[in-house]
Amino acid sequence: MSSQEIEQRYEPVLTLFLAGRLPGFNHARHLAVANILYHLPHGRELMHLGLQITATRAGVPEKYSPAITDDYWDQLDGLLPELSVFADVMDNQIHTLSRS
Repeated sequence: MSSQEIEQRYEPVLTLFLAGRLPGFNHARHLAVANILYHLPHGRELMHLGLQITATRAGVPEKYSPAITDDYWDQLDGLLPELSVFADVMDNQIHTLSRS
């Protein structure tokens, strides 16, 4: 799958993540997003940006750590997550589109 296809497939997830508004952002979801970004140009930089925005929006900018992010990035397996991992985001996207 090309990086463009990956970006299109996961667009709602990436948009919410980069806005600092991805719901249910726990460690597992963090790694799933990282594995998506792993396949995109400048994915590491986008991961840093999204995490910094998320921490800042949550009022805890000190929780963002570039060093920790880089350590985890180097351990990624690069496996793309199933869309079902983001069912809440995808379902919400479908409902939003159907109301338009």
